[in-house]
Amino acid sequence: MKKGKTLSLAVIAIAFGLGSTALADVNPPLAALPPVPVPKDNPQSAAKIELGKLLFFDSRIGGDASVSCADCHAPKQGWGFNDPISRGYPGVIHWRNSQTVVNAAYLGKLFWVGAAKSLEAQAPSAAKGAVSGNGEADMMEARLAFIPEYAKQFRAIFGDRWPRISSAWKAIAAFERTLTHDQTPFDKFMRGDKTALSAE
Repeated sequence: MKKGKTLSLAVIAIAFGLGSTALADVNPPLAALPPVPVPKDNPQSAAKIELGKLLFFDSRIGGDASVSCADCHAPKQGWGFNDPISRGYPGVIHWRNSQTVVNAAYLGKLFWVGAAKSLEAQAPSAAKGAVSGNGEADMMEARLAFIPEYAKQFRAIFGDRWPRISSAWKAIAAFERTLTHDQTPFDKFMRGDKTALSAE
């Protein structure tokens, strides 16, 4: 490469903040996965996680009560959807594939376009989206309110007089934060187990 072109690329890199310092800030050193970040307004608890798990597999969280979170994020398919295009709400066709939920708790941008900034924001977008869940908040709340055990759990965990759909998203997010894979050979090696990786 000619000297002039090299200098031009360096100037462009500096202008756009792509110097070595900026890259170091964007790309931290390799390390094992840290503990899952938990928002202050939605602390984890065993009861909340269990409620979130029930809701994740419950098709009442959707339009016609035929589609649950687990339909597009199937445990047997790596908590995702293996086909090139995900199933959609009955009568429509989705145009994207469902990403895995595994380690999604570490992400600051969710969905293929990064539209949701947290698990709490992702859940309602999927459940109410026209080509995914197609649910209406008042209808989903009403369905949950008819289940005595749900009413009891929402009251105990969130203090809701009846199940609030906003609380449901928090419970689902709490459950999803438990779906992590942080015990890979690489993670173990980076935590000090020098036998975790082979020479190969």
